[in-house]
Amino acid sequence: MKARCPNCNEGLGEQVRKYVSDGSPVADFVCPDCDHEWALPL
Repeated sequence: MKARCPNCNEGLGEQVRKYVSDGSPVADFVCPDCDHEWALPL
């Protein structure tokens, strides 16, 4: 899964981890262009 980087808006972040937080699925991403890391609820 990929997601647009909220930091540089150029790169497509690669999913590095998927987990459950407070009963909801969450995925962690990292941008290959700027190394920004972020989490998104799924």
